[in-house]
Amino acid sequence: MAIQVVINQRHLQIQLKQLETVWQTVINDYNLSQAAKVLHTSQSSLSKHIAALENQLKADVFIRQGKRLVGLSPIGEQLLPHIEKIFVEIRTIENLTLDFQNPDTGELAIATTHTQARYVLPWVVKRFRERYPNVRLILSQADPESIAHMVAQGQADIGIATESLLTKDNLQCTRYYDWYHHIIVPEGHALAAQDSVDIATLAQYPLITYHGGFTGRGAIDAAFARAGLQPNIVLTALDADVISTYVALGMGVGTIAEMAYAPNARGLVKIPTQLFGKHVTWIATRADSDLRHFAKDFIAICQQQFA
Repeated sequence: MAIQVVINQRHLQIQLKQLETVWQTVINDYNLSQAAKVLHTSQSSLSKHIAALENQLKADVFIRQGKRLVGLSPIGEQLLPHIEKIFVEIRTIENLTLDFQNPDTGELAIATTHTQARYVLPWVVKRFRERYPNVRLILSQADPESIAHMVAQGQADIGIATESLLTKDNLQCTRYYDWYHHIIVPEGHALAAQDSVDIATLAQYPLITYHGGFTGRGAIDAAFARAGLQPNIVLTALDADVISTYVALGMGVGTIAEMAYAPNARGLVKIPTQLFGKHVTWIATRADSDLRHFAKDFIAICQQQFA
């Protein structure tokens, strides 16, 4: 299939496969080998598509270092938004067609953090699978910035995270639920009998918390900074289960997302707190493309969860 355009009265023929090669090369960090895997073809085939396009345009689309592609040329930078729009429309047409032909069959890619995948989404996924047994779910775990990128670039249909999603102009974000952190300590700890803990008291203890950029960690750092205090962070982790394990060993006081606290956690006591503010988990989709109907139902089930 080809798109035919007239530029300066000269006939220019560009194949969609050439544009798709550019698109996949960019979103795969200029790694032709990875792009070839995604497109189920060979690296040499992609190189030929790029060469054919550059021959048509009489200009380099990519910047090269030796044989490696390392970025887009000036004309490549200008072409990319137009290529992106073409494939957004193609995906929309494909989704409309698939909904007409096979409304309850397909694939749904969700990008989210470990916290959401482990503690929040099982309820949603179970109900979605009961309703759509023939839809294959792909659940990818990543950091919030990568999740925003994956949705913006069309690598995921839906993104779910607390941070970063609102920073992308081409994402449409829907509020999922609000949450706070909990403080957790071992049974018998000096704070275990407290109903609340102030920031100055917390600063006196070794702290076990999330890695930077995950699960509201920025708000924890900001709370200590506002108080003019330096927290004694002895361990960071991606996972509340890991944080809880080391708190139970007596290594420090933990801060975890409230949805990650297990009520039957052995040997741990939780202390609810609003020291680090209220957080919002968002559901993000591309603002300029249409989802399949079962993807919209997935979002609807999410919103029923905390209704």
